[in-house]
Amino acid sequence: MLEEIRTALASLTLYRRLLQDPVLVALEGFLDVAEAGSLTSCSAWHEFAHRLYWSGHSYRQHWLEMIRCDDNPFTSHAELNGTRGMGPAILSAADDDLVILNTMYHLDLMALLEKTGLETALAYSIPYELPSNYASEFPLAHADKWEEKLDELIEYYRWHSRGILANHRALRWDVRQGLQAVAYPDPIRLDDLIGYQTQKEQICANTEQFLSGQPANNILLYGNRGTGKSSMIKALLNHYAERRLALVEVNRSELAGLPELTTQLRQYNVYFIIFVDDLSFEDYETEYKGLKAVMEGSLSGRAPNVLIYATSNRRNLIRESFADRNYLDEEIHARDTMEEKLSLADRFGLTITFPTPSQQQYLEIVEGMAGRRHILMDPELLRRRALEWERAHHGPSGRTARQFLDSLDLQL
Repeated sequence: MLEEIRTALASLTLYRRLLQDPVLVALEGFLDVAEAGSLTSCSAWHEFAHRLYWSGHSYRQHWLEMIRCDDNPFTSHAELNGTRGMGPAILSAADDDLVILNTMYHLDLMALLEKTGLETALAYSIPYELPSNYASEFPLAHADKWEEKLDELIEYYRWHSRGILANHRALRWDVRQGLQAVAYPDPIRLDDLIGYQTQKEQICANTEQFLSGQPANNILLYGNRGTGKSSMIKALLNHYAERRLALVEVNRSELAGLPELTTQLRQYNVYFIIFVDDLSFEDYETEYKGLKAVMEGSLSGRAPNVLIYATSNRRNLIRESFADRNYLDEEIHARDTMEEKLSLADRFGLTITFPTPSQQQYLEIVEGMAGRRHILMDPELLRRRALEWERAHHGPSGRTARQFLDSLDLQL
């Protein structure tokens, strides 16, 4: 029995990366020493149990989650093309792997322990069955013969993605480590943002066009600090959660890696908004050239499933001095240099301005937020204190309103 299990795991082809999973590494470690002696095998078993507990899953649930999220040639092809163009060789390999994975999913751990001479009571040291509240659209979750679910599995990957995108739609890009999941994305919703209705409608219209597979524009959100530009973009992720939208945050310092990032994002059947917050450059910085190439101007065509939404306090993004306008300086073609700097903002097809709210608009934001927080205070007192806070702090803005109400929450 032990040899059969080891052989089965060694025979995985498409889903071979699963063997690198810490839980499976520990399970294979137990199989290797199961007959070595009671102390060694007992320790190996509990190492397996320890890692399974750290995963947060039961034994069977862990198998389903690994398969659902695996990134391999089969799941990649399934997501991008469905069954179209999928040759008989890869289908056969997938079928064989599903038979093996199904066998491991139904592995009788108590019978395994009996074969090794350990007490079967050890099997109770790990959670085995699916949780009673486990509900999943994954076609293997409640199937008996997994190989019979191959077509449904392909369709699942087609619409739910794979790898890191199977569980996360809020991501962060790191040049060295690649795509990283954001464990706790901002829960803000569009309905939470009071005011700027015209701007909200423009952004949503462009985003919906994008999610419908039609051409759409990169967007530059320009305005003073605290006016809700970043919040507006983050709220899109929650608003379109069911429309296969993902948000990838990229720091300005990581913009040199944008070509590599967009190449990766092309490989998913998901729509990506690359979110660059507080985008601006000093006159000596040149990272903007890479950004320009990704947006328009490189040999590679624009990725149809990628847009860039950026926020900035500068309309022209790149710091410009009066010296740049002096055509008598040392550079012969100074005008060309200035035009190159100004052209970055032109690559954004849509520029949306977020002006500083008027006093009346500021008070409307305060009152709207207070109502949603169920803050009970005399309206006149609320307005008076809000104005006092605004004058003593950062001027009228959505951020100032939130900070004022946070201060009230501490006092109430």
